[in-house]
Amino acid sequence: MNIVLNFIEKVFVLLTLILFTEPLALLEIFASDKNLIFRLQVFLLCIIGLITIAFIILYKKQIIYYAIKEKLLWLLVLISIFSIFWSAKPLWSVISSIMLLNTTLFGVYFGIRYSLKEQMQILAWAFGVSAILSIIFAVALPSYGVMGMGYIYSSQDIGHRGVWQGIYGHKNALGQYMSLGGLIFLSFTQTSIQYSWIAWIGFALSISLLLISTSKTALVVFLAVIALIPLYKALRWNHTFAIPACIFTVLVFGVLATLLVSNLDTVLQLLGRDIKLSGRTLLWAIIGYKIWQRPWLGYGYGGFWRGWEGESADVWRVVNWDVSHAHNGFLNLWLDIGLLGLSVFVVSYSILYLRAVSWVRITKSSWNLIPIIYLTFLLFFNFTESPLMKENIFWVLYVSLIFSMHKMSLNISQTYSFFQQKNRDKKNKITN
Repeated sequence: MNIVLNFIEKVFVLLTLILFTEPLALLEIFASDKNLIFRLQVFLLCIIGLITIAFIILYKKQIIYYAIKEKLLWLLVLISIFSIFWSAKPLWSVISSIMLLNTTLFGVYFGIRYSLKEQMQILAWAFGVSAILSIIFAVALPSYGVMGMGYIYSSQDIGHRGVWQGIYGHKNALGQYMSLGGLIFLSFTQTSIQYSWIAWIGFALSISLLLISTSKTALVVFLAVIALIPLYKALRWNHTFAIPACIFTVLVFGVLATLLVSNLDTVLQLLGRDIKLSGRTLLWAIIGYKIWQRPWLGYGYGGFWRGWEGESADVWRVVNWDVSHAHNGFLNLWLDIGLLGLSVFVVSYSILYLRAVSWVRITKSSWNLIPIIYLTFLLFFNFTESPLMKENIFWVLYVSLIFSMHKMSLNISQTYSFFQQKNRDKKNKITN
């Protein structure tokens, strides 16, 4: 019975993780209208929430023990929920808050129920299945898997006609998820000798799809994170070597950044972008104006980007672009829950990042580089995209990492205390 339950549980987790990558093109098979797709997403997320709660009840002692310890996370969720009282669109804030709560609960369950290694194994399966399905959709079902070949939802579909989007709703989504998948598969190539060939196949598929998506942001972020991995490994060196190595790396990146900024026009032309970052600078300017109208509490979680019916209408008029988010995760969070919520998140992220650095310093396994690699990936991506604190896999992994690291730290502390007590008992025996 336990074997059957464990199998069902892992299948549920696998399918849920794939769903949290927002496979909109996959959902189009079941719902052709954009509003119907949204309703289907809400329905599926509610089902996931109910099943997650059932598993939390099943493992309540283990999960509740860890869950109550992370107060900053729950404060952030509570701010989002209570934002319905000052939201520009209260009904949408209610719906969005329920979706966020369901996503957070799944992240809590995923992070506490499974070890970091087990999480990465399930994620590798999820991204492997997503990559294969994306190829199938682009090749065999181009009306779903290629932009502009099926339903036309926006000017983006026409502008990027013929570019692969796989099982996702946009080429950039394919790029960002495959860049994350590539990092996960790369971690397996460093840790599993027996199955490294499978990991390399997964890595090759992910990077191929990343390149085919033509998502330049995803490619730049992926390469930047890869470039930083040697620096993170250097944190394990003796202070005599680690500090000069870090200083040297920072200097090199500083020089490169200076060269890039000094030749920004040339670099952007090579990347196929203009100096305004595809309209983002104007977008950020008007968003800054909207933020300062309600700086402290924001417009309510999920209450700003409501098309022509919400505060986002002012943004659309200025930028002449049906944009659905701030193209910056931190600005987006500021719009949603104000400086109050943004500050709580920044504190939470900073604490988790410092834990990740400490964890790299005190452990030797390649698995334990994953937290700092993912947090860097998340930080970089949110400079030009807005996946932060949304009902997606990025938030699931952020939440799961919080509890994974808490578990690992507690286990080390308990092991250390055990050996200390053992040494004390030995000394007492010798003394007696």
